[in-house]
Amino acid sequence: MAQDTLTVMQYNLLQYGNYQGYGGCSESTNSTQLKDNSIRVIMDYVKPDILTVCEFGATQQLQTTFLRSNLNINGADYWKSDNIMNGMNSNIINHIFYDSRKMEMSKHISLPTSPRNVDVYEMYLKTSSLIAGDTIKLVCIVAHLKAGTDSESVRLATMTTVMNYVSAHYANDNVLVMGDFNMYRATEGAYQILTKTYGNTSALFVDPLASVGGVGSWNNNSMFARFHTQSTRTNGPCFSTGGLDDRFDFILTSDEIYMGSKKMKYIKDTYKAVGNDGLHFNKSIIQNGNNAVPAEVSQALYDCSDHLPVTMKMWVQMHLGVEEYTAANGFKVYPNPTTDVLTVDIVDKATYIISNVMGQIVMSGSINGENQQINVSALPNGLYFIRVNSMISKFVKSSYSH
Repeated sequence: MAQDTLTVMQYNLLQYGNYQGYGGCSESTNSTQLKDNSIRVIMDYVKPDILTVCEFGATQQLQTTFLRSNLNINGADYWKSDNIMNGMNSNIINHIFYDSRKMEMSKHISLPTSPRNVDVYEMYLKTSSLIAGDTIKLVCIVAHLKAGTDSESVRLATMTTVMNYVSAHYANDNVLVMGDFNMYRATEGAYQILTKTYGNTSALFVDPLASVGGVGSWNNNSMFARFHTQSTRTNGPCFSTGGLDDRFDFILTSDEIYMGSKKMKYIKDTYKAVGNDGLHFNKSIIQNGNNAVPAEVSQALYDCSDHLPVTMKMWVQMHLGVEEYTAANGFKVYPNPTTDVLTVDIVDKATYIISNVMGQIVMSGSINGENQQINVSALPNGLYFIRVNSMISKFVKSSYSH
């Protein structure tokens, strides 16, 4: 068994690029330029492979600019997205951005819900299993539910639509449902139907924080201080105020991901609200410093949005048998997986080429026989192919010991 990781981040960007009809938000109070500066700092700190967002301005041009300004920078050219869908004609939408070196999108569905659509993104992972014809699927469902204590029934209706769709199409798949849920407590109908009460139990989701005390009546409750995601500030305009006192932002997993039954598994204790150190209940996240993140990151979180992003990590499991590493003629590479040095056994002097799953050559050189070592420590984690003369084998680079 070889493993790689995926880091997922969900972030409400607070009216990113939208100044239509949201009180107090303008270019001067919610500057896109300042937000972009902050997003680059946050992305560099978290380094997600999947970024899902809420409150993104509903224009294709904004999506293109976001990719160019914040993601495909400093030599990167692999971040992708999908065309926006906005059936409810909202000023703000949900959206997704992803590292195309690790995954691709196969489908984007927009569910008609109020007050804005829920977006369903079906992805597939670029792994050895894909090369062997076995697709590892990941479905990301992004929702921004209606805010307010008087909107519980609307939130329930939206999540009922989501659960009906999951039950019909993805009840036994790797699924994440994430977004700004605007829920004040775990007894709300929307939370209950996601995690407990929906009739098809195969479709139910798991809250990763349930096992660590994160589920309950979290609104304005200091007992849940380390789980709160809103608000980063105590003053406005445009930004919500009051300091951290609500758990609005979520990533929930299907039991397939939580238990790891479909080659993808939640890594225990990796779920977090970035920038929440548990010490800022009803306070700004930068008041008297922040113990959770470096100062430049807490300032970026403060400047960018009134929500904190939530993140989690998952293993992606790739089943590689010994027969896949050892050619019949004696060509052999080990250890496999490797963290830094790959040893090659071959009888004669030879040349080698190492390529990634996209066919791009990442290393090349020559070897002189048995027990020749190649330093692969600079390669990103993942599956690689090594060609020695006319023979090909596989190996996995991983930062983790197995």
